Amino acid sequence: MAPGPRTCAHCERPIAPTETWYRFALVLQGEAEVLDPTGAADEPEDLLAQLEAFDPAELEAQVHEEQSGVLCAACRAELRAFLGLRFRVQ
Repeated sequence: MAPGPRTCAHCERPIAPTETWYRFALVLQGEAEVLDPTGAADEPEDLLAQLEAFDPAELEAQVHEEQSGVLCAACRAELRAFLGLRFRVQ
């Protein structure tokens, strides 16, 4: 059985079987300085109270997010330009 038609994850355009398509996997991992950068000691109870004020799902989404799919050639070029990537010979 032949695979179904592919669709670009960005522009949602169907990608013809004869076109080149590009797989991508993106992982975003958030980081934050939890402790006071001035060196003042934070009380653990205060830090826990701050964390408890967040919605757990929102907190997780801010820390780790994964996305994967396929892109058409035009969206690949757009993504590379956005990221400032230049073609390199290796």
